[in-house]
Amino acid sequence: MQNRNIRLVLSYDGSRFFGWQKTASGPSIQEEAETALMRLLGEKVSLEAASRTDRGVHAQGQSTHFLTNSSISLHRLKAGLNALLPKEISVRLAEEMPLQFHPTLDAKGKEYRYFLCNREVQSPVKRLYSWHLHQPLDLAEMEKGADHLIGNQDFAALSNKRVSDTTRILTRIAIVPMEEGRIRIEICGNNFLYKMARNIAGALVYAGLKKIRADALPAILFSKDRRLAPMTAPAHGLFLWEVHYQNQVYV
Repeated sequence: MQNRNIRLVLSYDGSRFFGWQKTASGPSIQEEAETALMRLLGEKVSLEAASRTDRGVHAQGQSTHFLTNSSISLHRLKAGLNALLPKEISVRLAEEMPLQFHPTLDAKGKEYRYFLCNREVQSPVKRLYSWHLHQPLDLAEMEKGADHLIGNQDFAALSNKRVSDTTRILTRIAIVPMEEGRIRIEICGNNFLYKMARNIAGALVYAGLKKIRADALPAILFSKDRRLAPMTAPAHGLFLWEVHYQNQVYV
């Protein structure tokens, strides 16, 4: 039985990866990190993460953990992993945790951020990290739409997978204007359904483009029908930003 439980906080550019979880379809964040750990520790470890981000989605603060008997120092672990990992992945934090800690089961909340570019021409540097929209967005309508999504509600209409329990709690959605015509959507909640954050972004963009009325969102949620909701926003604009544990935010 392993005697250490180590948590890592990872940042990554998900552009060329097929998501967090290992898959035969292509490279994954999990596989790259486990391979680096095996080289460094000389033992096979299994990583579990707070969120299984989709193909093309990025992370600023992905929380993951592994069990080990290695006596490696946290400083050497972090430095060694950052030397071995691909340039798109970095370890921001390595810390010792109680053996019972689990990054998914113990998470109290998460924050996702979705980035938009709302101008005629987008900077090529930002093209892999924000959804480019040429038509002007009405931010007031987006804010009205966001208000309808806050609270303890059934989000089946904003999920791309059927599960038994589709009730979630959204505590905050903010529409934040940025420089160069960019807009940030901050989405905070206790837990998220499959592609829920991207579907929220898509719904708010449709409200901003006047393709749907902001006050139509309660009826869409009530229907529990994904077919009645707007499109799923592209993966490349989404970042898993923070994961919360017991009144603490690990970034």
